[in-house]
Amino acid sequence: MYRLLKTTFKYLYFSAAFLLLFTVPVQAYIDPSVMTYAIQALAGIAIALGTFFGLYWRKIRKPVLKFFNLDETVGREEESDELVFFDPSVMKEEKRIILPKTAEGKTSEDRKKGKLREIAEDMIPALFITLSGCFMVCIYAPLDLFFNNKNEFWFNAGILVPQLIRMFCMFVPAVLLIYLLCRLISKKVYSGALFISTAAFICSYIQGNFRIRNLPPMDGSSVDWTIYDTENAITAIIWVIVITALLYVYKYVRDKGFKAVVEVVSCLLLVILSVSLFTSYLGSRNIVEKSVFVSTKDHEFEVSDTENFFILVVDAVDADRYADVFNSHPEYQEWFEDFTFFQNVTSIYPFTSRAIPQILTGEVYENEMDFTEFVTQAMDRCQFFQTLENDGYRMGIYECELPYNGDKLHRFENMKTDDVDLNPAAKNTFIKEQFKLTLFKYLPYYFKKFIHCNTNSFSSMIWPEPFLMVNRDFYEDLLEDNVGHTGDKVFRYYHVEGGHVPFVYDKDVNSIPEEEGTYRQNVEASMTIAGAFVNKLREAGVYDNATIIIMADHGYSDDVGGIMDRFNPLLMIKSFGEKHPYAVSQAPLSYVDLPEAYNRLLEHKTAEECFDAREGDARVRRLLWLEWLKEEYMVEYYQDGYASDYQNIKPTGKEFRLEQ
Repeated sequence: MYRLLKTTFKYLYFSAAFLLLFTVPVQAYIDPSVMTYAIQALAGIAIALGTFFGLYWRKIRKPVLKFFNLDETVGREEESDELVFFDPSVMKEEKRIILPKTAEGKTSEDRKKGKLREIAEDMIPALFITLSGCFMVCIYAPLDLFFNNKNEFWFNAGILVPQLIRMFCMFVPAVLLIYLLCRLISKKVYSGALFISTAAFICSYIQGNFRIRNLPPMDGSSVDWTIYDTENAITAIIWVIVITALLYVYKYVRDKGFKAVVEVVSCLLLVILSVSLFTSYLGSRNIVEKSVFVSTKDHEFEVSDTENFFILVVDAVDADRYADVFNSHPEYQEWFEDFTFFQNVTSIYPFTSRAIPQILTGEVYENEMDFTEFVTQAMDRCQFFQTLENDGYRMGIYECELPYNGDKLHRFENMKTDDVDLNPAAKNTFIKEQFKLTLFKYLPYYFKKFIHCNTNSFSSMIWPEPFLMVNRDFYEDLLEDNVGHTGDKVFRYYHVEGGHVPFVYDKDVNSIPEEEGTYRQNVEASMTIAGAFVNKLREAGVYDNATIIIMADHGYSDDVGGIMDRFNPLLMIKSFGEKHPYAVSQAPLSYVDLPEAYNRLLEHKTAEECFDAREGDARVRRLLWLEWLKEEYMVEYYQDGYASDYQNIKPTGKEFRLEQ
């Protein structure tokens, strides 16, 4: 008894240590109001574990003791299988009758029931691993991605969770049916399927939770998979170790004992995933139910007969690359007559998510708070928008990548905040894309290349129909939609994909295969769109009474420059009534100058008069370096030379980390 208790304690201690060791680490502040819920959750887990071991201890005891070479019969009297019968008439004499163990007398219906019961009992471990595996794939993985990348998705938990439950309910019967078919074929096929799925479950858990630091971007960018040879090797080693360990266990506990092992592993990983998901929720609870809005196409090309202020952002168009393209397109001088191209300009950020709020509001984010909270505050208190409202401007923001959680979006006439939901026609597509994200995260690197993920695809699933930043979509609207006129002043901001990856456009904005596309062609397509936009305003008769800014959110490097060569964006400006040949300025500008430039443009200053810097001035400009999907860490740099000279960028020694 002492040895058994000692061994039991060792197993329970191991299980608890395993739970703590493999819980995905999350840094979260738990305030007193949340602590009560945390204690209840942990208590519930403890009760569930106690119930589980109470119910299944007898079933798993024998193979476990056998595995550790322990004798469970030590100190215990053996009971005979014989049944003893005492004849009441002769109490002094014991009549011993041995009842033979035989199946004689059973009907065919009894045998059929016995067979069905045997199959049902064999399916119990399949049920355990199916529920655990589908929970990981359909519930845990999508919610974990959402909690930790909430600013990347337009939807909230209220929209996401019902679809995940629907996916879970679709997957569980389908997987169980596969197991059942394997069992009906033969026990060996079923045991093989159970062994393979257990190994895959464990390896996928490890891959998806501990081998994800080097995940490639999921924004449609092409990926060089040859750089993941080391990851492939590590993945292969993990699979070999897990399979070898399971084979070793199977050798000692055999088929029946292995089924018990499957049940234990399934329950244990289910508990670990649940705890990890709960802690992730605690760290994101403040905006789990974030406001949901949609930027529609309402009033997209409604213009003013008095004053107009337009900003067209063509994503990722680099100023130096544009200058090179310009030399091959003399028609640009005619298209963009009256514009001034500012070539020596730096952006603050190298990526869209942080750049767009800065362009709109002028405020610089330094990881001082949650990003959505920062954008909400910056948008609500933006002085530029307040000035436009005071001057009677009708405003529209055509932007699908703006995180916001406030209640002032009604100031923009195309923004819808009521009855925004998932498009009913896109529910199955939504589930498909969620499943692809899960596969991309949990599959070995060798197989990830076959999963084409693009988080931007979710933008098209909003209801009502959203404005999409797709080049081709916006270009067709420019060519086909009629212009509406109003006597009110108008502000319009548009953001299209421009030169952003993937490179799927030729210079005329026709869609082409990605393998045929180049960054240069995407830049040419961007300028074709910009030219069509300017021409539409000319045809509408509002070109002269319009300020037009054509800009990029950041630059782009398609050669050796890397991320440090992404701080030189396109910037072209034409003010109200401005008339002159196409001009190029080398004044050292920065996007920190934008708020003042907007104000001067509202005062009808010329493009050159919008900025204090002049050509030849020496200037130190601030840059904030970060990596995509690792925005919680920023490093400050400065540029005291020419904007495109990325080799001259130097660190200031300041770092900005988001405190979780």
